[in-house]
Amino acid sequence: MPQIEQIALRVKELGFTVYEAKAYISLLQNNPATRYELSKNSGVPRSAIYGVIKQLENMGAVNALYSKPEKYIPLPPEQLFNLLENRLKEKIESARESLKDIESNLLSDHLWNIVGFQNMIHKAREIISNAKQEIYLSIWNRELKYVKAELKKAKDRGVKITLFSFTGLDFEADYLYSYQLDEKKLDKIWAHKIILVADHQELLMGEADEKLPKKTAWTTNKAIVDIATNHIILDMTLYGLRMNTSIDEAVNTMQSSRSDELGELLHEKYPENPFMDAKEINKAVD
Repeated sequence: MPQIEQIALRVKELGFTVYEAKAYISLLQNNPATRYELSKNSGVPRSAIYGVIKQLENMGAVNALYSKPEKYIPLPPEQLFNLLENRLKEKIESARESLKDIESNLLSDHLWNIVGFQNMIHKAREIISNAKQEIYLSIWNRELKYVKAELKKAKDRGVKITLFSFTGLDFEADYLYSYQLDEKKLDKIWAHKIILVADHQELLMGEADEKLPKKTAWTTNKAIVDIATNHIILDMTLYGLRMNTSIDEAVNTMQSSRSDELGELLHEKYPENPFMDAKEINKAVD
């Protein structure tokens, strides 16, 4: 596909028709131009060029010069992007205000499917950007690269970040546990996966495939969020045992008070077994 065609398709995603996109791009390349010249240069039929120009004028993307015959010039791309961005923000705010008055019985703790790699990355960035206290993340370095900027901003906000991975990770987290395995070798035996928990309230979890439209799950269901958090804790605990290092400081921040209460009940039931006491387990790891 020619480069101009590819650019036109991208501009089309901003709310232009194909003809409008081609006309705007053509004006950027050759301006000022009459309607006849624009039709000839852009490939937009002469029968359609008048309506296309009118629509571009209404959008603010082109401007007519006072000349005979009438000629047109384009709004510079950066100014056009600012114009479209401001209009989109206004539309979003208007829609948000309108929807506030509509009652919804939608349950927030449903399990939602996020389809496709880019949609998964967008959701991960959103979750990280909205985190207020803690982030627990099990991830490969390939996926980490896509959310590193958001993680850095979260850390700067004071959000505590705990990372676990079997691959090496290029990020300075508050707690980082990595086996430093070669990603290319691991790629041959395991699929890329992500588990992201924010503030014990929100979870994104699933397979991260750049080529196939795999599904990842997003939810605020407390039970599922806890299960995912415990999965990361288990991976970290095994890491601590295998690498002979303490992980109890990080785990203590991840576990709820109920875990300590459960440990007390187990210790009360089986007082002779030291591994029923969470504190004794931590000592054994240390």
